[in-house]
Amino acid sequence: MTNNDDDRSLLVLVLDLNPIIWGEREREMLKCQEKEAKQKLQQQANPKKKVKPILRCTNINETIEAVLGFCVAHASLHRENALAVVGVTGSSCAVLYPRKKALDEMISQPVELMGCRIDIRLLTDSIKLGISDLMESSLRKMESNGEGTNTNSRCSLMSAGLSLALCIVHRFNVAFGRSAGIFNDVVSGISSHSDVFAMMEGKIGKNGTESKSGSTGSLSPRIMIIQASDDRTRDYNAFMNCVFAAIKEGITIDGCFIPSGMDGHATSSVFLEQVCDRTNGAFLAPGRGAQMGGKLLQVLLTLFLSPISTRRHLNLLSPNKVDFRAKCFITGESVDIAYVCNQCLSIFKDPPKIQCPTCEAHVRTNVTTNGEKRKLENQ
Repeated sequence: MTNNDDDRSLLVLVLDLNPIIWGEREREMLKCQEKEAKQKLQQQANPKKKVKPILRCTNINETIEAVLGFCVAHASLHRENALAVVGVTGSSCAVLYPRKKALDEMISQPVELMGCRIDIRLLTDSIKLGISDLMESSLRKMESNGEGTNTNSRCSLMSAGLSLALCIVHRFNVAFGRSAGIFNDVVSGISSHSDVFAMMEGKIGKNGTESKSGSTGSLSPRIMIIQASDDRTRDYNAFMNCVFAAIKEGITIDGCFIPSGMDGHATSSVFLEQVCDRTNGAFLAPGRGAQMGGKLLQVLLTLFLSPISTRRHLNLLSPNKVDFRAKCFITGESVDIAYVCNQCLSIFKDPPKIQCPTCEAHVRTNVTTNGEKRKLENQ
């Protein structure tokens, strides 16, 4: 592997850990195993009878093993690669790896820690422990709130996980001098001194000498989202705001949606397709045949492992037709023409009668003279 600076990358992996969704998939997997056992008995009784193979969806254990293998492969590509893993449930999100103290050290002193290989055992233990803690806390929170299996608990806070991933990337960029944070516009507006700009770019340290981060270079950041639950329609605006921030920072976002194949469940994520298309990332929704038997790891390694600098030489998959229509925040249907709240920008197929369900702003309805068009105003 070459030591080119462009090959060094920071990967922030956002993993969907909704316990309700993974519990339903575990039950579906047990049903498929029972069907397989019955098929084997029938085939033994009648060997000439052709039996179609039963395709099952992956469960949480297989997905975790695939994610761990993907993380290890990313760490093996370059000795200076950095990695962070964010877990997301229906009620919360948290950083699984590195743990809090290690994360603070890695962000505060990224240059000093570069060249230190990722401890694979520590990586595995931290992710498994973080997943267990996050899913247990999510279940306790749902039980205390009495949410059960309602719509909100079945959809994960993917926008919050993406926002947390962007914060991690931004802190790395500030530490490396790629981004000046909130003081960039202020300094550019009040001063044009070359030393000031050099300090903001990370080229001059506190003692006036050349900064180590400026000479070493920064990591190429990218975000990988692995989603298993349906889209939360009310998070559309937050999701798109994250996309705009990623485009401004030059961050590529890859997406892998893992469909369950069960009736009533989504086969893809419209939000994730839009995110990957806008940020020039790769997207794939592998079917059941590409999930079972360790095939999910092969999908992750084949499509999502390559660094950004080498992707121009590869023929990677990308969504052919992306549906950019907005979704109603209540029904979840894609709409061409909708009503928009002028305070929180929530989108509705039909106009709210009394107040906005999102921000609870009171709605005043004005009917025109012909009685056909209506204009909504918030008081």
